[in-house]
Amino acid sequence: MKVDYCLKSRALFTGESEETVEGCVLVRGDRILDVVPIGMEDEYIDENTQVLDYGNKLVMPGFIDAHTHFFSGAVAASEHVCTEIAASTSEEECARMIYEFSKAHPGEKRIRGRGWFITNWGDAPLPTKASLDALLPDIPVYLQAADAHSYWLNSAALEECGIREDRQVSSGYIGKLDNGELSGMLVEMEACEPADRMYQSFTADEMEKIYLNFFKKAAEAGVTSMSEMLPGEYDEEQFEKYRVIRELEKQGRLSLRLHFYTKLYDTTDFSEALRWKKCLDTDFMKISGVKGFVDGVAETYTGLLLEPYTDREDTCGINVPVKPQDELNVSVIAANKAGLPVRIHCIADGSVRMALDAFEKSAEVNGRGTVNTIEHIENIHPDDIGRFKELGVIPSMQPIHMILDADGKIHRIGAERIKYEWPLKTLLDSCGELALGTDYPVVDINPFDNIYAAVTRNFFDGRPATHNGWEKLSVGETLRAYTSGAARAYSRENEIGILKKGMFADIIALDRNLFHIPDKDILDTRVEMTMVGGKILLSE
Repeated sequence: MKVDYCLKSRALFTGESEETVEGCVLVRGDRILDVVPIGMEDEYIDENTQVLDYGNKLVMPGFIDAHTHFFSGAVAASEHVCTEIAASTSEEECARMIYEFSKAHPGEKRIRGRGWFITNWGDAPLPTKASLDALLPDIPVYLQAADAHSYWLNSAALEECGIREDRQVSSGYIGKLDNGELSGMLVEMEACEPADRMYQSFTADEMEKIYLNFFKKAAEAGVTSMSEMLPGEYDEEQFEKYRVIRELEKQGRLSLRLHFYTKLYDTTDFSEALRWKKCLDTDFMKISGVKGFVDGVAETYTGLLLEPYTDREDTCGINVPVKPQDELNVSVIAANKAGLPVRIHCIADGSVRMALDAFEKSAEVNGRGTVNTIEHIENIHPDDIGRFKELGVIPSMQPIHMILDADGKIHRIGAERIKYEWPLKTLLDSCGELALGTDYPVVDINPFDNIYAAVTRNFFDGRPATHNGWEKLSVGETLRAYTSGAARAYSRENEIGILKKGMFADIIALDRNLFHIPDKDILDTRVEMTMVGGKILLSE
């Protein structure tokens, strides 16, 4: 049988091991027909076959980002959002950047920005609406923090999205000034929801352009699969967002495999999620499970610790857990019973333990057939490390966050607990599984920054970024976690993430061999070719 493409490389990473081989990937239609040694490809080639010989450059499965936020990430990559504020070093500088952005974009109905990070502002307190009001009093301003767990608004935005002093939330908090007036800060998902709705509010034509622009960005990064990890509500507005993506696929314009997660909490009847799966699931988009939160982030003291914060001994976490243990257990058991994988946001050791306890209860009731994951795991109690393998739970982590947060953890959790910050190697060695991603748009979707962080645990200038350098991974371990490991987190290990016969032809070629270069050169790596479903989207 003749093939459409023959991709040859002396550095072929199939993902079935942590090493490379010499070989040819044979592609027919949207699938891999076979992978054969160099020299055995001639019988599959005719005058219509496109032969691409990459020499010693790395050819591998497309990157599968195990944890992203597609909808807000697509918006963040658009011309409508000021991302330069990620470089701001103070509230005042950030406000000035947004003011300059507004002058350069006079057609915007509201001003959006993302990426400000309180850790980059030294010992500064959380910002308030006053600095934004002074520069932009008449147009709504929505500034999403880098960790996506906080919004900073001006008065016009607070008014537009209907936030009042008497609004109550069950988790996180709405910032107040000493006089009881709204400060402009919204912390954690429930509090942020009205602002996030406006941040992502665009016309249908604008959204189409935003999505198509982002598909191109993903191809340039070699990312062939990703997700929307902010859990969707069971309402028509959410279904319409999914339907728009489905329509793009029907038109042949969806070039990225997307995995969507619906809401875990406040129901034990997941029939709506199953109905949506039935009518929406295709090879390119899937309702892949349900998602919930136990805690927030350590930066705002909303990560749930087992013992108090080192620098705030009055709390183990503000207004967390999001749900008590018994409610978490009930939701997880019901979702798994419906056959839906559960993914739970857990930043700190207290939330990780709660999630493991819930998965243990579910296993007692439902058995261990469903693949569940815990997201982030920025620190863990050593007693819980072995429980991942016991329960068949996948750790899903983001190495680049070590650089983003850098010295933040030493202040929050102290010298003893920091031995278990971002325990990549320990968890991989213990349970044999690991899924890697970026949490885009918390950080850029660029996989090479993430790979560098995993294999060095250093800042980009080579300085150590963590206090436990022994947790670094090898290049092979990292790539497997970024391909087949992430595919398993999406329950798609039989379709994507490995180059072998019968799998989807989601393949990339890099401009170098990551296995044979100095660590610092990982950061300069580029993608030369991206193929999704047998179609080349990027070729240099």
